[in-house]
Amino acid sequence: MYQYLYAIADRLPAAWRPPGASVGGPVELRRLGDLVVLTSGLERPPEANARTLALHHDVVASTLDAAGTVPFRFGVVVAGTDLEAWLTAHAPLVNTTLAQLRGCVEMSVKLLRLHCGHSIDRTCRECADGAPGVVQLRELAERLVTQAGIERWRYRSPGGGSNVAGSVAFLVARAEVDVVPTGPWPPYSFVPTFDRFPPARLRDAERRVGRPA
Repeated sequence: MYQYLYAIADRLPAAWRPPGASVGGPVELRRLGDLVVLTSGLERPPEANARTLALHHDVVASTLDAAGTVPFRFGVVVAGTDLEAWLTAHAPLVNTTLAQLRGCVEMSVKLLRLHCGHSIDRTCRECADGAPGVVQLRELAERLVTQAGIERWRYRSPGGGSNVAGSVAFLVARAEVDVVPTGPWPPYSFVPTFDRFPPARLRDAERRVGRPA
């Protein structure tokens, strides 16, 4: 049995209720000092697909009314017997991150630079070496940051192929969510990478229960 981790929340409202569905079993709250950890039990690590990603986000997003949230990205799985030790080992990082995120949410701006209509035949000199705009898109993002006047931000450029895409994530106080157009979201872009359950140990655990790794 594994424990799937969604988020760690500070002062989750007493009226909080989990969404009707989750990645694993029912969402459970476990204490970590004054904080609560949202977990689900499951038989094996989940596959990433549209459904499981959406279920993960729904559970994490349900914590936005807490005083602060440290959201885990999809796929943080720990063996049930190791959960307490895992949480204890990561407690300093959780507390440091929560101190930076308390009272804040993530807002984002999506940027897209489309390839010109000549791209298929490569007849346009500007498009001959691929989609233009990577540098320009980053420059546009930096101008948006300057215009917004927000100190904490992250830029990502996940696009590929014939189009260039990017996004600017801003970490803003909950009372200032009108400064950028989309959100609020859990502050995914501002959390560190928490160690997942080591793959070798996952395989060993799978063998012990007679399941393929």
